[in-house]
Amino acid sequence: MKNRVARGFVRLVMALAACYLAFAPASTSADKDKASPLANRSDVYCSGFISDEQPGQAFQVIGGQRENQTDFFHEGDIVYLNMGRENGIQPASVFQIIRPLGEFKHPFTGKKMGYYVREIGLVRVLEVQSKTSTAQVTVSCDTATFGDLLRPFEEPVVPDAAQDHPLARYGEGVGGITGRIVLSRGFHEYLSANQIVYIDLGSNDGVHPGDSFTIFRKIGKSEGIVKYRDDKINQKKNQGFESDRYRGGEYSVDTQATHDEILRTRPEIPRKVLGELVLLKVEKSTAVAVITRTNEEINIGDFIERLSK
Repeated sequence: MKNRVARGFVRLVMALAACYLAFAPASTSADKDKASPLANRSDVYCSGFISDEQPGQAFQVIGGQRENQTDFFHEGDIVYLNMGRENGIQPASVFQIIRPLGEFKHPFTGKKMGYYVREIGLVRVLEVQSKTSTAQVTVSCDTATFGDLLRPFEEPVVPDAAQDHPLARYGEGVGGITGRIVLSRGFHEYLSANQIVYIDLGSNDGVHPGDSFTIFRKIGKSEGIVKYRDDKINQKKNQGFESDRYRGGEYSVDTQATHDEILRTRPEIPRKVLGELVLLKVEKSTAVAVITRTNEEINIGDFIERLSK
């Protein structure tokens, strides 16, 4: 009896599996080739940016429906804005909530690059009054509060993930535009794949959203924190092979050339390839990017070079 029940259960499972295979949509080569978005919603709406100019402070969040209970508002909450019909605000308009955090200078050159701005979220206008507007927070990256600024929102175009290709560990470069990673979202100094970073190149340098860059580090004394030992014990004597330290007649028990001399005279050696990044948003002199893959840990200050198109 038990065996018959077991066999019946197995036949039922097999029948259900056959039905699923018969009616399930077939996987096609087009499905496999279809590219997925490079970044998720939080990367697109919440990355922040370095603005070339100080954001205007005229348009602000001035309150909320629960302001007698809290100063902070998130997705789904109703907020009040300090502009209305007199300022041309229309129902259904979408605005971005931003919060400038201060002036930002290049960490390696000291040059002023703009103002670091945090993206707080999005609001959609529900009703418009003469001097104010009522809106709803539709996307939250952080809690909005009194005095947060607003600006018109433009849906960014998110590039698709590129087809995979082998990522070299060392290379000579392709002669493309070069720059550096100057900051990361969250102010991390040690970076890995899928993290958001900011670079010191923008539209003025001819870069665009979707551009891919190699992340690299020059090999030499500047790499890492290791200090080389004192090379004075390795000095050559005259033009022969003798050592200054080990004066065994005309013979040397040490190397003939110094470390510094080899570094000075050797041909250019390949640079170390750390990973790749792709640009998401571009300002005039800066851009927001996502690290797509890595060979090893990446640091603030590492160099980047645009891949040839």
